[in-house]
Amino acid sequence: MTNLLNPIGKPVEAASAWVYEGVWGVLADLLRTPRAAPTLPTQPGEQSIALKPSGAWLRYLKFWFWIGLAVIDIAILGAWLIICIINPVVGAILAVPAWIAAIVPDIVAYVAIHLRYDTTWYILSPRSIRLRNGIWVIRETTFTFENVQNIEITQGPFERWFGFANLKVETAGGGVVHTQHGAHADGSNVAFLFGLENAHEIRKLVMDRVTASRSTGIGDDHHNEAAPPTQPQWSPAHVEELRAMNARLTRALGP
Repeated sequence: MTNLLNPIGKPVEAASAWVYEGVWGVLADLLRTPRAAPTLPTQPGEQSIALKPSGAWLRYLKFWFWIGLAVIDIAILGAWLIICIINPVVGAILAVPAWIAAIVPDIVAYVAIHLRYDTTWYILSPRSIRLRNGIWVIRETTFTFENVQNIEITQGPFERWFGFANLKVETAGGGVVHTQHGAHADGSNVAFLFGLENAHEIRKLVMDRVTASRSTGIGDDHHNEAAPPTQPQWSPAHVEELRAMNARLTRALGP
């Protein structure tokens, strides 16, 4: 699909991959960007699950980028060919700038897409979920399962074509964002887990942990069932007072 959409084809893909490996390595070392998955606090015996978007999500992002860039490439090279036909001398002068303008954005897009993919992580512990992305500013957002109100799977026709879905998690309040500048509250109450091939399994796992955390808004929670009504308890003083009131009423009403 990439080769059909991009007039540059495989050479640009190979060159982009080579450039990306170098850029990713330099940026990761220079900015101290962690390549390993983030962690969440757990109790002894508990385990966290580290997830990354599937390769299908990466191909999906590249698909849309290549469509947009193919249109730009065709416009640039088409204009250059027209100039060559009208004025071959000017066309020869503009040959190198035209090809640079067509190829460089493709490489930049390739690097940007892979950076987004490689820096995206989803971590699930028994009590919370953490999302991390970013390379310049590393952003980690944590939501507790107790605050989750709704979990929704979203999947359009193109997502179905590529074979993945997205998970939308809505919470009662914003999460906590951790960056290099410290932790602070996040006003957003929606989190997205993009590019999941097993979205239904992840949704069930999240719902099970939400139920275990006694959340509200999803399913039935036997921990929050109303207690059966109890019979009123009367003390001897209450009984004696009721008897006295009955006697006074009897005397007032007469035989």
